[in-house]
Amino acid sequence: MKYKTIFFVTTLMLNLSCVQNSETKKNDIQQDLSSRRERYFKKVHFKNTFEKDSTLEKKIAFDFIKISNNEKTDSIISICNCDKNIKDNSIKIQIETGIPTQKELDTMSDSSNKRWNTILQTRFGPVNEFSGQFKFLNIELKDSLVKSINIYSKSTENEYNGADFDSLTIDRFKIKISKFDYSIASNVYGEFELRLDKSFGLFENDTILKGRFLCNNWIIRDKEKIKNWEIN
Repeated sequence: MKYKTIFFVTTLMLNLSCVQNSETKKNDIQQDLSSRRERYFKKVHFKNTFEKDSTLEKKIAFDFIKISNNEKTDSIISICNCDKNIKDNSIKIQIETGIPTQKELDTMSDSSNKRWNTILQTRFGPVNEFSGQFKFLNIELKDSLVKSINIYSKSTENEYNGADFDSLTIDRFKIKISKFDYSIASNVYGEFELRLDKSFGLFENDTILKGRFLCNNWIIRDKEKIKNWEIN
């Protein structure tokens, strides 16, 4: 009788455990499906657009990028550089910005000016005093087409999976531009809104970027120059 009781209790516990594991797996599957559904509908509702808008206001090459995660929004200063090719009517737009290193962000107050003016070092400061995560948003246009959009990141610390350089391709965008004729850079300006597949790096889940740009003839940095930029 004693062994039968032990067998019964053991069997009952195993059955309960199986039921609990089954319920846990079911809940995990439901949460995963819900998360995938949410991501899918967000992508569907955000349709890519690239259009000419004659009502746009011309700003200056120095501006601010708004960064958001739908709950929190912050801004950092940016600088626009461009490189046009008149022969094939194309232009490369590089919007350069920067934020403190993650180590600095972890100990910095939200009111610190250094949180948004890091990029000014690249224009007005000695190279050996650079400190931060420098971001280069690159938009390449040809006629009325968007050829590519990506972000190159270079840091004075190993911020990105043990490296100081990272690259991100962006395939969700909305861009308005003053004209599709890129022969005069200073007449090319516009607005952008991007959705990133991973955080930009200023705060948690900051995957929404909005900003404006005004083209000029300043030299842009290509991927290899940024990757090998000696600022450490």
